[in-house]
Amino acid sequence: KMFALIFLALSCLGTKGVKNQKMTWEKIYGAYISGLVLFFMNRWMLSLPLSPMVNAALYTATLTAGYILLLMAGIWTSRMFRHNLMDDVFNTANESFMQETRLMENEYSVNLPTKFVYQGREWDGWINVVNPFRASIVLGTPGSGKSYAVVNNYIKQQISKGFALYLYDYKFDDLSIIAYNELLKNLDKYKVKPEFYVINFDDPRRSHRCNPINPQFMADISDAYESAYTILLNLNKTWIQKQGDFFVESPIILLAAIIWYLRIYKEGRYCTFPHAIEFLNKPYADIFTIL
Repeated sequence: KMFALIFLALSCLGTKGVKNQKMTWEKIYGAYISGLVLFFMNRWMLSLPLSPMVNAALYTATLTAGYILLLMAGIWTSRMFRHNLMDDVFNTANESFMQETRLMENEYSVNLPTKFVYQGREWDGWINVVNPFRASIVLGTPGSGKSYAVVNNYIKQQISKGFALYLYDYKFDDLSIIAYNELLKNLDKYKVKPEFYVINFDDPRRSHRCNPINPQFMADISDAYESAYTILLNLNKTWIQKQGDFFVESPIILLAAIIWYLRIYKEGRYCTFPHAIEFLNKPYADIFTIL
């Protein structure tokens, strides 16, 4: 009987049920109990004071009825499990877990509000970046909400805590407007009133002016070389793979010499990028004579 019950259970696992059939666990439990009683507890019928044929018929009838009840209960159980799984086809309930619901703040922290579902209930939670100095990385496809969910909160909360901010606005002026408005609302958080500057190479009309080769930031000729190196390699990306070649190093060295000359001439009065470009466009005989 035990072997028969094991094979019966295995057969029920592979049975597909009817989708619209209504059933309850009470009905299934009743069938299980009745089937087990009739299937396992009917041996005493063989000892009834009746003829052997009648006893055998009663025993066979109860055994068959118990088997059928167990088969029905097994099919209903399999059908019930399949029905419950179809209610959660993406397995969201089993993949959910309790997340951080406490708000943990300090003078440097960034706290991102979240919502999550756990045990059929929606919870309010927090992603607490208590040490942003360890760096953060945000990954996502275009349009996935990186700026809305993370970057905007970083900008607002860091400005509200009195930090200076260097912001690369890839889609100018989306993030710049947020930073500017947030700065206006939190000017009282700064001991020294900050300034707001924009460098926009695509639209100079909406940009402040700056000098990338400011003489105040160049102490010796190595600083001039670094400036020339950075400028030319950004203008021509293919040179990055050819560093050390003569035709790459010679223009870098020439521009570095021009920058350093402008740095030391009249205390750097003409040490600007436009002056360096204008100087570089002069005849080489004049340039090398001066240098």
